Amino acid sequence: MVKAIILLLFAVFIFILHETGEIVRFINPNYLYFSQIASVIFLFLFFVQVPRIFTSSEYDHSECGPWGCSHEDEGGGITVKTLLTYGLIILPLLTGFLLPYKDFGAAEALKRGISYSTHDHGHVEVHDELLVHQMDEGVQEIVKQPILEFDNENFVSYIRAVTSYPVNFVGKQILIEGFILEDDSFTNKHTVITRFLVTHCVADAHAAGLVIEEGSILGIHENTWVRIKGELNVKKSDSGLIPIITVSSWEEIHPPMDPYVYP
Repeated sequence: MVKAIILLLFAVFIFILHETGEIVRFINPNYLYFSQIASVIFLFLFFVQVPRIFTSSEYDHSECGPWGCSHEDEGGGITVKTLLTYGLIILPLLTGFLLPYKDFGAAEALKRGISYSTHDHGHVEVHDELLVHQMDEGVQEIVKQPILEFDNENFVSYIRAVTSYPVNFVGKQILIEGFILEDDSFTNKHTVITRFLVTHCVADAHAAGLVIEEGSILGIHENTWVRIKGELNVKKSDSGLIPIITVSSWEEIHPPMDPYVYP
């Protein structure tokens, strides 16, 4: 009976996540059909398990506990192995049904590490024409944009282009949304506007963003979601050139329903 209940609860849990839309807070929407298939499998296994509850056997079940029988074991009864097994299986259900969901923020980004520079131009002088020659057509098209307006669809391609070829974006106008974090892992603390990128699920989520020039004087609190408009420039650091935003205006916004970006 316990096995049947657990299978049913897993199916119901996944169904609820889909019905409420909360599922996208855990996995990339491109993989939603996998979780739907999983819920169907759990439900199928539940119906397979139910008849066994009422099927009699050669064993006397009068001494069996609520967690099943152990007729093959010499001692019978509930074993430590059984308790650990069911405990590990039930734990996701308990946390999923009883604990509130929390989106990743500044604390998780700092623990996992944040990327705001992917190319090292720090110790070599490279002419702009050579950099343009090295860029693929997609990046060249981004460079031609009059203003870089980041959204969920283009965030990954834009952030990669800007952090890989920061010199080519100097003076470019930018409009970007994200949450604020303070990265003090460097000599000078960096204020960064950040988004989490989720490739498959939140387990592989990693943060990427852009440094805000003199962000500390703006008075924006950490974990606050903002919309920033400004101009892109570059700043030399120990690791190379870092793209930075010279802010012309900013405003606080409500956190989006779906805070993650999916590559």
